[in-house]
Amino acid sequence: MALAPADLPAQPYHAAAGLDIRAANALIARVELAAEDAAEAGLRALTGGLHGAVPAVAVVVKPVSLPDDVASVIRSHPRMHAAEGVLYREAVLAAARRCGWPTVAMDEASLPASDEALAVIGRDAGRPWRRIEKCAARAALALFLSAL
Repeated sequence: MALAPADLPAQPYHAAAGLDIRAANALIARVELAAEDAAEAGLRALTGGLHGAVPAVAVVVKPVSLPDDVASVIRSHPRMHAAEGVLYREAVLAAARRCGWPTVAMDEASLPASDEALAVIGRDAGRPWRRIEKCAARAALALFLSAL
């Protein structure tokens, strides 16, 4: 699922770096809203076949410290990459809230360690079983265990 529509840049902070600050702020705001809309549509499509409420939506995150203003972000290439990651993870969380579902941003470092349950899930899930899938499974396990 693409969170940036074809008519907007997928790396908005990079695109904003060449604009005056008003245009940069407007571009970032448009991409944020479009990403939330796309995430909401994707989440609704994904959960359309589920019966009952979605218990929670978790997004695995790494803590990031960024300035509050676009001008400061676009002065630093590493900050632009970090801000784009934050933009998309926040879009998914905002979309889940729009759907009325509880949301949790889970720090990757706080997720339960890999164990036998994770190995079983990975074996049953099949490929791909990369770090991103493992983190998602660990987040789901953490949510499940916290509900017990």
